[in-house]
Amino acid sequence: MFFRFPEWFDEAVVKAVVFGVPAWIYAKELKNSSSKLGLTQKSFWRGMFAGLLLGGFYQFVVILGLRLRGDSGMQQLLLSSPVFWKVFFIAVLTAWWESLFFFGYVLNRLLERTKNVEMLAVGLAIIVFLVFHAPLRIMLVGSSQELVGQLIILGIFAAGQAILFLRTRSLYAVTISHALWGLVFMIYG
Repeated sequence: MFFRFPEWFDEAVVKAVVFGVPAWIYAKELKNSSSKLGLTQKSFWRGMFAGLLLGGFYQFVVILGLRLRGDSGMQQLLLSSPVFWKVFFIAVLTAWWESLFFFGYVLNRLLERTKNVEMLAVGLAIIVFLVFHAPLRIMLVGSSQELVGQLIILGIFAAGQAILFLRTRSLYAVTISHALWGLVFMIYG
């Protein structure tokens, strides 16, 4: 609101500072931090497949919803578009920093604080996720029924991401599914 930076700068630099620094400090405190954050070689392929599966499901649901609503904005040559790869890169940057922060850092901290009570930690992580995302939604939508719907969808998304992270213990899984989630909204939204 106060500054107008290019989108790539916000996603690559600002989020690296705001989201990456706390996660980095947390990782420095931990023994075996790559395992705790879900950044091991063992978790890579399993996480990538799980993330692609869930991200593909997200895309299917959004595109199906758009089609049922009557939107026919399906782009035939999407991958050959010169803009696609820029949008994809921004989606991956956004997903990486947000996944590292919300699920690698916040969710792990909440698990520690709640003595590994997953449901409570996930519920609190959803609240943190929404607190960070609500101001932008309010600025874009204002206060309306649409805002409530968007926050509910974001809450469901955050719950799915938290559960995916807890079941796979892979930051790769939540990053790729988040990137696919964001990509579908950047392209069709």
